[in-house]
Amino acid sequence: MKSKRFTTAYIAWRNLGRNKRRTLLALGAIALGQLTLVFVNCMMAGMYEEMLQTVTGPLVGHVQIHHPDWRQERAMDLYIDKVSKVKSQISKLPEVKTVLPRIYAPVLVASGKKTDEPAEAESAVIIGINVDLEVNENGLLHMLEADNRPKGQSVVLGKVLANRLNVDVGQQLAVIGQDIDGFPATNLYTIQAVIKSGVDIVQNRGIIMDINEAAQLLAMPDQAHEIVVHGTDYHQAEKLAGEIGKLKILSDAEVLPWRQVVPNVSRMIDLKSWMDLIFVAVVFIAAAAGIANTAMMSTFERTHEFGMLLALGTSPLRIVRMILIESVVLGLAGVTIGSLVGVAVVLITSQTGINYAALAGANVEDIAFAGINVSYVIYPMIEVRHIIFGVLAVTATSVLASTWPALLAARLEPVEAMRS
Repeated sequence: MKSKRFTTAYIAWRNLGRNKRRTLLALGAIALGQLTLVFVNCMMAGMYEEMLQTVTGPLVGHVQIHHPDWRQERAMDLYIDKVSKVKSQISKLPEVKTVLPRIYAPVLVASGKKTDEPAEAESAVIIGINVDLEVNENGLLHMLEADNRPKGQSVVLGKVLANRLNVDVGQQLAVIGQDIDGFPATNLYTIQAVIKSGVDIVQNRGIIMDINEAAQLLAMPDQAHEIVVHGTDYHQAEKLAGEIGKLKILSDAEVLPWRQVVPNVSRMIDLKSWMDLIFVAVVFIAAAAGIANTAMMSTFERTHEFGMLLALGTSPLRIVRMILIESVVLGLAGVTIGSLVGVAVVLITSQTGINYAALAGANVEDIAFAGINVSYVIYPMIEVRHIIFGVLAVTATSVLASTWPALLAARLEPVEAMRS
């Protein structure tokens, strides 16, 4: 039995070489489809992973806590009170890793250096943070070295805001605003560092200072406008939000998982699953076209041969098996070539990146979307499931596309087939 099966497989393999041009065209179509699936999906995976890390990292976290009206109005007096106590109770939950209170305040800002001409003011936003906690991988200052961290009356500026003000590290910055009671709040600060951030508000308008300094300037003792919570897994954000929402001290607050805070980004990320299916369909169609054509033409060309085999006692089932094996081998060979080339391209571009702005002749680094600065340089990342999807799709397609030609060959009348 083993010898018979081996012979069937050998004959099927040999038959693929009878018409090399047709076989190579089919291989090329399948390989190109699999290459497209692997490369495009890995490229999208890299882009969405960067977006997701920014959203669930520094920007939004896994869960956010606000006054119920703060997200709509952004008013200074819509704050969370007793932040120290709130932070302590949230930190006791086993799924919680970090709790980051933040203060936001719109201000006017200008260079503090003395000149003959009055300095031009720009609108900006004070972002008061717990510096020691925000320098971890999920914080707003994760990219900042210890010597450049803001403390006391020093601040960190977003790169775009610093460029608009024409200021640099070490210079003075005049901040003019109002405290929570509507009284003027002004002070001079030293620029400790200028940073490039993936968070739009930080990059374009951000004046980051220690939360205690911000609380003193804005008359907000033990108060915050936002509390960002990171758990152990962003996939469990809904569950974590439910646990935090049960705390009595937050009975009047709004507690939201990240998907509800940035629904547009959430929908965009969910769209990737549909894109994966679209490119699997591309591989399916490419394989179906190539294999069906090869199997059909091969069957018609070998009608005489199949008639002789049937006349010599070969069972119709073996004929069917032979054609199916040819198609599966052809499909797997094509998908293997496409996967190898695709993985090689992804490995190379994952190191170099793909700058879409440069390809289009534009001189820009990123684009803002839903509060995120999405880089035009994409670093693809390998996801094994894309290769597996292609292999499964091609295997299924090989069987389906060759079933009809195989059944036609099996139903041939030996005498009539030998006359053709």
